[in-house]
Amino acid sequence: NQHFSAGNSENSIEAHVGINGEANLDFLNIPLTIPEMTLPYTTLTTPPLKDFSLWEKTGLKEFLKTTKQSFDLSIKAQYKKNKDKHSIATPLGVFYKFISQHVNSFNRRWEKVRDSALDFLTSSYNETKIKFDTYRAEKSLNKFPRTFQIPGYTIPVVNIEVSPLTVEMLAFGHVIPEAISTPNVTVLGSGSYVPSYTLVLPSLELPTLHIPWNLHKLSLPDFKELSAVNNIFIPAMGNITYDFSFKSSVITLNTNAGLYNQSDIVAHFLSSSSSTIDALQYKLEGTSSLTRKRGLKLATALSLSNELVEGSHDSTISLTKKNMEASMTTTAKVQIPILRMNFKQELSGNTKSKPTVSSSVQLKYDFNSTALFSTAKGAVDHKFSLESLTSYFSIESSTKGGIKGSVLSQGYSGTITSEANTYLNSKGTRSSVKLQGASKVDHIW
Repeated sequence: NQHFSAGNSENSIEAHVGINGEANLDFLNIPLTIPEMTLPYTTLTTPPLKDFSLWEKTGLKEFLKTTKQSFDLSIKAQYKKNKDKHSIATPLGVFYKFISQHVNSFNRRWEKVRDSALDFLTSSYNETKIKFDTYRAEKSLNKFPRTFQIPGYTIPVVNIEVSPLTVEMLAFGHVIPEAISTPNVTVLGSGSYVPSYTLVLPSLELPTLHIPWNLHKLSLPDFKELSAVNNIFIPAMGNITYDFSFKSSVITLNTNAGLYNQSDIVAHFLSSSSSTIDALQYKLEGTSSLTRKRGLKLATALSLSNELVEGSHDSTISLTKKNMEASMTTTAKVQIPILRMNFKQELSGNTKSKPTVSSSVQLKYDFNSTALFSTAKGAVDHKFSLESLTSYFSIESSTKGGIKGSVLSQGYSGTITSEANTYLNSKGTRSSVKLQGASKVDHIW
């Protein structure tokens, strides 16, 4: 089943789509039997397959739970109109003033063009008419009219007699006829008779051209100066919302999104699911807002929660006439059977007293795979900072990392430390770099 609707009213515009249906998967329960077969052009044979159930052997039974499947899909979008309007300055008064000052000049030029066009049309037509009349008179005096005649004939079997067809042409041309005489038709032996008719065409001549006197009074419309419009009003953005829903026997999905124009501009997103399978359940939510009070401030927050993956993100950017400030924090967590990992990143900067930027990254992980006979556990920590003024420039960076684990039951470990800094001013430059590392493999070094 399908359903669609749309509407536009004074306050909102909206559209909705709905689809639902059912499916019967009982045919997957029918056991399959495939005999042994030899692959073409080879000597390879496939083993026989007997009483194989797609529903049970492929895992569909645990995933879908039942062979009776149904779904319901719904999508809805809506725009709520805003009564407020934005005003854009447009100095149209200058344009109106220019038109009013030159309207009389425009009218005089129009009258000259109008009279010249009518005079040219009249004189050209009269000159053409005189030449045509002279040519026709000369040809009529020097030549006699010609007559073309198609002889009569009798149609056999039906005994129909047709008299001659006569066409009289004009004296000064052989294309345009002056008169046409149709043949008479007689059906022999029956007394039926169709008489002849003569069709006389009007003589070819150009009529006298009369220009309507109203055309000589054709003028431009009067220009009346209205009140000057110095602003154009554009409707303000309204609120936009979107809803999505999908339901089945396995999973249910819901998604909502919206863009709202109020005192602040806010965008919000939320998506979640519920399922009989824990790994398919999640929640994703995000919000972003733009504040226009005392400058501009953009704030964004994003979060994800799931049995296997979790994460969050928060960032803020602020702009004022005297300062710029930004910060960002991102965290992530992975929990799968062979890997545990935690990640965190922080970044911040501002220009309050002096431009500064600082960043830190932390990573911890634990890998353990019995199938590969391998393990790895370690951590990485990185820090970075920058300061700058017109008198000096400074950069500092440090990295620490360590790992311990085994490959095929062979143990190993290692550490690394790195430090670097640079300082620059008008008197000179100072830099230092330090790198230290260690590693160990059991029974090797």
